[in-house]
Formats: sequence, structure tokens, C-alpha cells
Amino acid sequence: VCTGTDMKLLRPSSPESHYETLRHLYQGCQVVQGNLELTYLSPGADTAFLKVRSSKTPGAGEGRGSGLSLTRVSPSQDIKEVQGYVLIAENQVSGLELQSLRIIRGTQLFQDRYALAVVGNASPAGAPGLRQLGMRHLTEVLKGGVLIERNPELCFQETILWSDILHRHNEFRGEIQVETTRTRSCERPRERGCGTREGVWGFPAPPAPPAHTSPCAGPDCRALCAEGHCWGEGKQDCQT
Repeated sequence: VCTGTDMKLLRPSSPESHYETLRHLYQGCQVVQGNLELTYLSPGADTAFLKVRSSKTPGAGEGRGSGLSLTRVSPSQDIKEVQGYVLIAENQVSGLELQSLRIIRGTQLFQDRYALAVVGNASPAGAPGLRQLGMRHLTEVLKGGVLIERNPELCFQETILWSDILHRHNEFRGEIQVETTRTRSCERPRERGCGTREGVWGFPAPPAPPAHTSPCAGPDCRALCAEGHCWGEGKQDCQT
């Protein structure tokens, strides 16, 4: 259990000290009692502190010469629950390790309405900004809406069924603001070329896009995900 922060978008005076504060707060934390605010991370920041891998420890009877290979696997120590809100803002990293996050309770809200806010995660020219959310185990937001904007490299956010994640009694179910303006294509290469009407990887051809949009502009999860909703580009990232 860790306490979280309440800094909103306040810019830190020292990026190095700010990073060390985040690492100290969240490394090994499974439940954030307050808000999870991941902000102002530089392109080279190592975010592995958010994902402590499971480790094996010797089990009873295991040892040299025992002839037994029993082990106990310690549970992963990454974040599974946030009691306040989640803010991912003004970062220059390409990804964050939040694959185990399952529930956001929204006891506090960003801008008094959002339980999840992903804002302004761009990067200087030549380096990628945030490219995918990867919250593939997030299944419930009890209170608060969703705000995703100004993330020019981010993909897949519009494929998520946010209405399925927001609890049915969540009074902010109407507060879902998901911007999809981006500077790169999210499509995987197609067998017959992007933009054709031939269909993708054996799936039926999609409806024709509006005249003002590019058929290559948005992500297509259908090749890997039965319902066409995903958090990232791998089959393990399908929304379930």
C-alpha cells in the first residue's frame, strides 16, 4: 500500500528528484490509497519500477542434493488498485507498466470529473511519445469519467469500450472525452496494402470510411481480438 500524490499538473523543479520520488512511492506498491500521478517523465526514464516481476523462492524440501524442485512463486508487486484518480500527463516516455491495474475507485477526481486522465504525452522531435496505454486488465471505474487528449503518438484508445469499464452506477458515465488526433499510423501492415477494400487478414472488408478520413489513420484490432477492442498491438492486449 502507498499514499499517492496530489500535485495535478504542477511542474517539478527537479526532474531527477521527481523521478526518484515516483520510484520510491510506487515500487512494490499494489494499492494506491490516493491518486496515481505519473507526470513529467523524460524520454529515457526507466518505468520498470511500476512492474516488479514475480520471483521464485525455494519451496519446502528444495535444496542442493534434495532431488526436489518445488518452488513458490511470489505474486507480482505491481499496481492493481487506485482509490483516487489516475493521471498520466506531460510524459515523454513511450510506454508505462500498468498492465495489472484492475480498478480505479475515483474517491478523488481530476478536474472534479475524471478518474482517468491521459493528457499531453508528447515528445520532442525524433523521440516517440506515449504510444499505447496497455492497461489490459482495467475492468472497472467506480466513479469518474475518462479524458484522453493531446497524445499525438497514442494508439488504440478509441477501440476501447469505455462504457463497459465505467460502473453502471457511475454518475460520470457521460464524461468520456477520447481524442484520436495523431501523427502516426496505427495500422499493422496489411496483406494487400493499407486502404484497400479487400479486407484484413481474412476478415470481411470494413465499411468505407468517411470521405474526410484516411482508411489507414486508425488502429484495427480485428486481426487479433474477436470484438475488435484492444489496449495495444499484441493479442494479449485485447479488451476482455
